[in-house]
Amino acid sequence: MLGPLREDSPRRIGPYGIRARLGAGGMGEVFLGVRDGGGEPVAVKTVRRDVAKDPGFRSRFRREITVARSVAGPHLAPVLDGDADAEVPWLATGYVAGPNLSAAVRRAGAMDEAEVRMLGAGLARALAAVHTAGIVHRDVKPSNVMLAADGPRLIDFGIARDSGATPLTTTSRMVGSPSFMSPEHVAGSGRVVPASDVFCLASVLCHAVTGRDPFGDGPVAAVLYRVKYVEADLDDVPDALRAVLDRCLVADPAARPAAAELAELLGPGAADRWPDPMAQHIAEHGRELARVVALGSPLLPGYTPTEVTADSRPAPHQLPTQGPGAVQAPPVAADPHSAPTQGPGLAPPAPGTTQAPPPRRSRRALAVSLAALIVLGAATGGILAWRDKGGTPGGAARGGGSTGGAEIVAGVDENGGPDASGTVPYGRDVRPAGWKKPWKGKFTGSPIGCSAGRDVLVCRKTDGTYEALSAADGHRMWTLDTGETSKVAGWGPTGQFFMPAGATRPTVYGDAVLLAAGDRLQSLDARTGRVRWEVRGGGAHDLESAPTVVGGLVVAATTGSPEGAELAAYDLRSGTRKWHEPLAPKVVAKGARRNFWPVATDGEAVYAVSAEGPKVFRAKDGVLLGTVGGEGSSCGDLRLRGASAYCSFYTGNEDASGFGTDTSVLRFDAATLAERGRVPLDSGLVAQATVTALDERVVVLRRGYKYVPDVPDELVVVGRENGRALGRFPLAVKAGEGMSNPSSDALIVDGTIVWADSTTLYTVPVRPDGTLGALARTRLVGAPGPSRTPEYDMADGIQLDKELNDPQVLPVGGVVHVVYDDGTTLSVPLPE
Repeated sequence: MLGPLREDSPRRIGPYGIRARLGAGGMGEVFLGVRDGGGEPVAVKTVRRDVAKDPGFRSRFRREITVARSVAGPHLAPVLDGDADAEVPWLATGYVAGPNLSAAVRRAGAMDEAEVRMLGAGLARALAAVHTAGIVHRDVKPSNVMLAADGPRLIDFGIARDSGATPLTTTSRMVGSPSFMSPEHVAGSGRVVPASDVFCLASVLCHAVTGRDPFGDGPVAAVLYRVKYVEADLDDVPDALRAVLDRCLVADPAARPAAAELAELLGPGAADRWPDPMAQHIAEHGRELARVVALGSPLLPGYTPTEVTADSRPAPHQLPTQGPGAVQAPPVAADPHSAPTQGPGLAPPAPGTTQAPPPRRSRRALAVSLAALIVLGAATGGILAWRDKGGTPGGAARGGGSTGGAEIVAGVDENGGPDASGTVPYGRDVRPAGWKKPWKGKFTGSPIGCSAGRDVLVCRKTDGTYEALSAADGHRMWTLDTGETSKVAGWGPTGQFFMPAGATRPTVYGDAVLLAAGDRLQSLDARTGRVRWEVRGGGAHDLESAPTVVGGLVVAATTGSPEGAELAAYDLRSGTRKWHEPLAPKVVAKGARRNFWPVATDGEAVYAVSAEGPKVFRAKDGVLLGTVGGEGSSCGDLRLRGASAYCSFYTGNEDASGFGTDTSVLRFDAATLAERGRVPLDSGLVAQATVTALDERVVVLRRGYKYVPDVPDELVVVGRENGRALGRFPLAVKAGEGMSNPSSDALIVDGTIVWADSTTLYTVPVRPDGTLGALARTRLVGAPGPSRTPEYDMADGIQLDKELNDPQVLPVGGVVHVVYDDGTTLSVPLPE
């Protein structure tokens, strides 16, 4: 929706006075403009200066303006004006006051068949106009479909191309969103034709009528496999509509109907207007626009669209920036029309910086790169809930000093401590029991989920077994065979997650190790591996599944799959069940399956993901305290720190890579999960990023990963209060032809950001004022070094034992354990 201008935002672009900020993305910023003398509001897209310096960019942009202006139709957002030769190039399009389809479905759920026919017929006519002009849209997806009061609009020709000219996007990049690609997209963007748009439109209509993506979720490779072989899930599509969509969702482009024919097929039975709830949603956007336009001047920081007509500021308790822990900015997505919809009154964005990413490196061809894919994760990322109780989560650390009474209670895993913030709750002076000098150990298989505590470092391996090394010197302490080692972990070709014995990631807590495997929840003696108690329990729903310990209770899921999942609490000493609460129904759609396990705790409450959205329960008795609603209901993970809750949320943008996602972080009240705005992230800086750690001063995000093409592999550190970029650290994941140098995610320990690759431990101190110190590199003696990039036949899906998985960094106070894919494990002191 509409946000205030920043201090450095332009007040005028070409003939347009700028009224509000609509968003930002990889190419630049987008504003709401009004032409001098009146007229309809427009969306003005600007281009970053560094992008405009590309010698060929201006000519491509000039041609894009000319080509796009040749397209007209009632269901298109027209390109009205532009200037490729301005100091800051810009493009103006008609502004559509309404939600995008993705936001509308999130809010109101799946549409009726008549509404979908109305939607589809309008969009098919829009595509017919686009194709008549000799253009292929190339990115038909829900976030590029706007819902106006008089019908749908197809938007964003930023990656469309003239079929008779050089592609506006290079053929080495993948253009489109994975869930809404065509087989031609998967084969390579040079093969995309008008019929590809028809295939993608059919996928969009499936999403509208079922509320889920037709090719499911899971790893990108699995989604692309299903697209390539047209394995769409149309089970809940009404029969008559399914007959039409079946004709579009075929592998042969020549067998699909043309866009104009599709419009005729969808016409019978189409509604003639939106239903009342949808009309009300659209009207909210119209009222917000009217308020801003009526102001007659720019929307400035501190004002929201609900206040401008009254010319008054909110009362102090309503301001979005009160107190040292306040979060200001709800940034919107790269395209003005793919901005997540929150309704009138969203908080103003704080000033931030826009910085060009480092030069992008070429990637292997898709057929080869698929073999290197790991989990992209759900389309939506995770909740970060921060509670500041003046101590460590769950009373994890007591005292300080390696021998002066400090006690490591809660273990450390890839998410940090029990609050999953990525910040470890122990200082530099705390070390594992008996640790005296660096050591090198070895797991006998490939570890894919570890937890380190006072006495042990325990890892689950790809065959579903467990192994424990001494935290003091690295010798092998015990192993646990879960009884199902003939298979390995991974994802099948349809995206179905598999873990032998349903083995979860282990959780170390004091002298106990908690895990679930073979339909049993077990408590083991950390030193010997002896089973203290076991009860009937669940199994892993994905790689992140793990028990949580809070208030003398072990909290875990009760099922081996997402269907019918319940959350249950057991006495830590005896295993006696104390309470249980439902998380998911007996039937869960493929696209709605998530990790229905507890994911974080603050020592008093436990947070879990449910089919309805993230929930918070009182730990002692399971009383539900709150549920995330609205667009945040699709959040898939939780992290805790401070008095607010945050959800990493992803929306499509105009990035030419095709995996374009803007990262924004929704903010909630931690106690109730009521919405409280957003964290001020510059979407141009953190597009396609994942939050890995945060504390009271900084947020650490990771971009790239080996499965996302044309995105720089780097860590980005921003200020938690203002979102300003503090540092960018390239990850050297390429190590020569055919070789890879994988990097771990970053965690924070004792005010130091820590991560590792196959040769080096990296540390960056965070100063008390929130600025960063110098990057330090510490050579890891005995590390495996770069490895050959794996290649294997993925016809059976992704097999984690054949992947080169990222190392895991586990800082236990002043000692850092680094666990590598080949089982090599190093334990070194945290560098000063």
